[in-house]
Amino acid sequence: MLTFNLALRNVIRNRERSLLTLIGVLLAIGSFVALVSLAEGLSRRIEMELDSRSVDVYVMPEQALALPSGPIGTIGYSQDTISNDVLTKIKESPNVAEAVGVNRDSWKGRRAILPVLYLDQRSITLFFPNLVGVPEDLAEGQVILGQGLARQEFGSNAADAIQHGQQKLSVVGVVRGGGFQDFFAFVKPTAQNNGYQEIWLKLTDSNLASGDAASLRSQFPGLQVLTRKEYLASSNVFVRYAWLLQASIASIGVLIAITASMNTMLMSTYERLREFAVLRAIGASRSTVGMMLLWESLMLSAMGGVLGCLFGVLVSGVLDEAVVVLLQLPFPLAQITPLLLLQGMLLSMLVGAAGALIPLILIWRQQIMDGLRTE
Repeated sequence: MLTFNLALRNVIRNRERSLLTLIGVLLAIGSFVALVSLAEGLSRRIEMELDSRSVDVYVMPEQALALPSGPIGTIGYSQDTISNDVLTKIKESPNVAEAVGVNRDSWKGRRAILPVLYLDQRSITLFFPNLVGVPEDLAEGQVILGQGLARQEFGSNAADAIQHGQQKLSVVGVVRGGGFQDFFAFVKPTAQNNGYQEIWLKLTDSNLASGDAASLRSQFPGLQVLTRKEYLASSNVFVRYAWLLQASIASIGVLIAITASMNTMLMSTYERLREFAVLRAIGASRSTVGMMLLWESLMLSAMGGVLGCLFGVLVSGVLDEAVVVLLQLPFPLAQITPLLLLQGMLLSMLVGAAGALIPLILIWRQQIMDGLRTE
């Protein structure tokens, strides 16, 4: 407690310098939390989208990305498609209860880009069992809107039609499921098509998904065949790259905060070399003096970390709104998680520890007589 009290006293004594260090840590941790919240939100959104589907196996073109809908509803598939013949052969495979060809699109809405899935009413009910309010029939020229999408596009006003280019589709239902499917529009596929971007499979026995996927891979070597778990794992590879990119950008601020903290602690150390030597002369050990410096640095970084997390939460909301507007997303993206806030606090403590490193080495190597001669 003695070293802690001495450290606190010195922080209060140098208010201006301590405040500048605290602001540096605050900005670094705040930028980290705000930027990484976008990657956290993307990961959470992918999990929600996949959890809302009752799909056991996905079949995709070889060059397609395993992303449910992508950040704006269009990324995740290539220009390649799967032919109707492949779909017919897959339907004949053992243990395949249902196989449906799926196409995706993105339409320009009034306020955002609308993610669209081309599925008939039966397939919607089959692969989205949690959706409530699915109409009994869905004809061409009609559209079903998710509740979140309808609210985003039309607010509290109920819409009876939606415009897509020169085509006007009547809204025959607004569905809700409490998940990411609430931000989709569902349209019945046309009778003729040039292939499918994905094929969704529902198996008679989902426990055999791995074996069935391996069998389909050998039968169709030019296609990707992924179980739900493999699809999620492949999607998370993209999320990890997004996380690394955003964390790398935020690390610039962290490095600046470490430099500011180290500069503050060095200035404080050089000003108090005589004080430290006196403490050593009256019996204080090197570790006692070192702990006093470490407490001081950690105290500033901890306060900066707490304020930085709060600042990051606020900036995350602003950044999320900006991304939604710029990319015309129909859904929020950023996600603040307890783990992210914990990472922010641990990072702030790392800043404090790194900032005290050189001053600790300086004090540890100091000779008592040299310190007493210091003016």
